[in-house]
Amino acid sequence: MKDIYDDELYLKQYAPEFELVRSRIGEKRLTHSLGVAHTARLLAEKYGADPAEAYLAGLCHDIAKELPQEQMLALLQESPLADDVEVRQHHQLWHAPAGAVLLAQLQADYPRLTEAVQGACLWHTLGRPAMTLLESLVFVADLIEPGRNFMDLAFIRQAVWQDLQLGVCACMQGVIDFLESKNDFVHPLAYEALAYYKKKHKKEC
Repeated sequence: MKDIYDDELYLKQYAPEFELVRSRIGEKRLTHSLGVAHTARLLAEKYGADPAEAYLAGLCHDIAKELPQEQMLALLQESPLADDVEVRQHHQLWHAPAGAVLLAQLQADYPRLTEAVQGACLWHTLGRPAMTLLESLVFVADLIEPGRNFMDLAFIRQAVWQDLQLGVCACMQGVIDFLESKNDFVHPLAYEALAYYKKKHKKEC
């Protein structure tokens, strides 16, 4: 697949991992994953993280997204969220912990799929209070990558590029508002994380 961003060097660096991801997801999701990787890399350059590690984490974050539900559930049961009843009851939350476990299983053959990369995959959907820098980068990059288009995106992108913690807060507020507007389930951890980042930034998102 031809790189649609200016990330050719990173694609060469992570050619084995790229082929691994490409073998497990479709073209549309692969394009999204490349967008997340690109955005996470740029944000890493701005906020002092390792751009290569951020690129890899973004590339891999949805690796389990298109697995059959029974396979996702089996992986979820080995994850740190295995005992979270609300996660287990809402299958739209399975792919992130499932992906983290899958990356851990693959690490013997792909040693660059480190615990830090696994953690970014684990928390990219729910978020949590006190995320690591890498987790924060992938969390926001997943929402603001160039292929996204939704109401309030311009405001959220501006917040992310102004201040990362403010951006995390804005992303969490935006996701919660969207889910609440549809009367969809919002995990309590999302509210907890939003409160944490509001307090951390000492202002409304």
